[in-house]
Amino acid sequence: MKWIEIPHDYLSQKSAIQLIELSGKSFCLLWKEDKWIAFSKKCPHAGANLAHGWCEGNEVVCPYHRHRFNLIDGRGAAGQGNYIQIYPLKEVDGVLYVGLKENMWSRVFG
Repeated sequence: MKWIEIPHDYLSQKSAIQLIELSGKSFCLLWKEDKWIAFSKKCPHAGANLAHGWCEGNEVVCPYHRHRFNLIDGRGAAGQGNYIQIYPLKEVDGVLYVGLKENMWSRVFG
């Protein structure tokens, strides 16, 4: 896993789901209930950008076909049979980092 610093500029925007692109990786970032949540940028159903979706309770709702995903474990609503990735976050000395999996080639040649 590679830990990537999330620039402070992103952390000042707490009003909507943000699409973040760092070090060739993309994910969504959301401020909810006094904490940050990082998750997949694409809906696994039809590939919609979840940054254009919205939250209802503890779920993110896809803007295309209204698929719902739990923001704690990433599971889709009953009957969907899909899920999104929830990425780990950690704070060190006031700096927020997201943990993203590296592909095999990055681990070998990086």
